[in-house]
Amino acid sequence: MEVHLKELFTRFQEQFSSGPGLGPTSGTCLLKVEGIPTAFIKSLFRASAALYRTEPWKRLRPCHLFGVRIGKEFDWPGKKQPFPCAQFIGGDGGDLGFHMFKSDLDAQKMSGLSETSVPTDVELLRVMFMPESLLLPSTKRMIRTLSVDAEAGDKFPIIDVARRTSTGNRFRNPTAEELRYVYAFMKAITLVHPFLQFADNALSGKRRVMKFEPFIETVDVQWPPELPRAGELVAVTISHPPGQVYQEKKLNAQNSMQAAKHVEEEEEEILQ
Repeated sequence: MEVHLKELFTRFQEQFSSGPGLGPTSGTCLLKVEGIPTAFIKSLFRASAALYRTEPWKRLRPCHLFGVRIGKEFDWPGKKQPFPCAQFIGGDGGDLGFHMFKSDLDAQKMSGLSETSVPTDVELLRVMFMPESLLLPSTKRMIRTLSVDAEAGDKFPIIDVARRTSTGNRFRNPTAEELRYVYAFMKAITLVHPFLQFADNALSGKRRVMKFEPFIETVDVQWPPELPRAGELVAVTISHPPGQVYQEKKLNAQNSMQAAKHVEEEEEEILQ
């Protein structure tokens, strides 16, 4: 095994004591989430299966972070995006899935991309693809009850929220709003990640990881019929690296100011 993979396994074992996939199950079950109809659980499974079939792990590694913006800030509890940063894991070993973080700084620290120590009291939403043989009995019963097929080969998505605290690791069910958020993300990233272009100097760093050109794309995602806003479209913006959205806005603002200044200078010359 390569040295960097050993480092990756060690770091995640230190954080969650269960390898890079953070463990196969955490005792959570989507049927216990208040405020979501069972039909939406099926929609989540279909969205995750569609993403799984596009095989993002063939190119993406944990160091490839994505910025996520879904709808407006006031659409979400606390008037802020719940998990505006995402990464795909498993492409370099371990269970396949993706993590969503409350900030790109949390993602960098938790993934070993930052030299700072591993933080405590950090929460992330994770979606892991696991074979049925590794699922908890409660999850197996849910799958049978809902008659959900393993559309992603023989794998089923496990969705939960993990928190690393100073006293240990805690897991909980995601809220209904968090599930809406991850649904929209899966629908959008399925469409846009194939358009990532390798950079000219594609290989970089000691680990020789492929680099991509800066990327930003917005797509419309339609809420499924079982949700209150059934049929409505929500704009989902995916950027790589995170912050690309805001950099673009900043550059546009700077360009506008420069253009305005240039016009003023031309007007002054004409008046003279």
